[in-house]
Amino acid sequence: MAAQARKAHRIQLRASKREVTTITRAAAHAGVSLSAFIIESASERAQRTLADERHFELNSRQWRAFMQALDGPVRKMPRLQRLMREPSILERP
Repeated sequence: MAAQARKAHRIQLRASKREVTTITRAAAHAGVSLSAFIIESASERAQRTLADERHFELNSRQWRAFMQALDGPVRKMPRLQRLMREPSILERP
């Protein structure tokens, strides 16, 4: 088993009695502590959520259309070019 990182940060949560009971039962069923169950569950959900930003799946028709769009000629987008030249709202006085 890999060495675990030092756990120095605390997370405080509010939950209903029903939620606590359900989560506690699930943790016991999985044979882990309540903290370990919550951290593992939240970490898995976080990884799935973040993966949606980086990973997507396409069927063969969608893949061909995607590749055509990437390989196609660059489209001029004057409004976007103008927007990118303007200072952002964070740079404005």
